Amino acid sequence: MSWIPFRLLRAAVFAAVAGPASLLLHLWSGGHAPGLLQAAGAFALVFAAAYAAGGRQRGFLVLAPLCLAAQWGLHELFQAGAVETAHAHGAGVSMWLVHVAAALAQASWLARGESAFAALLDLLALWFARLVRITGLGAPAPVRLRRFFSRTRVPRPAPVAAAAISRRGPPRFAF
Repeated sequence: MSWIPFRLLRAAVFAAVAGPASLLLHLWSGGHAPGLLQAAGAFALVFAAAYAAGGRQRGFLVLAPLCLAAQWGLHELFQAGAVETAHAHGAGVSMWLVHVAAALAQASWLARGESAFAALLDLLALWFARLVRITGLGAPAPVRLRRFFSRTRVPRPAPVAAAAISRRGPPRFAF
């Protein structure tokens, strides 16, 4: 996941999700459309920040603050480029709640996407390793399997309860 083409792809996906969502929310809440150069610069900043943070797979708890920061930063950039000096659409609490909801939805979507992308890469690596092994194209490829741990534990009987379980049969007079 830290290979440069994958980092570029992941940063592009993050910028493609966070940028247009923030721009649409900005326009939907009554803001003015930024210029093309300003929007491209804002998306480039988000892309650079996502590339810097994309050294490894991130989960929801890491992506949520990043999405919140991207929403806030893009909103401020779009607001700074507004034509009017009295840009009043950002004063309401509802606007911030919409941005927070959008950032949390983005973080959830991106975390699931990262997990699916990592699983896809694992499956492709295993498939190619099996293909190399079957066709005999090279030396046996060392395959490092990923271990998946269940989040729930199977309850085991306590030693006291195990000792209380009787394994003896029915009495003789029952037959």
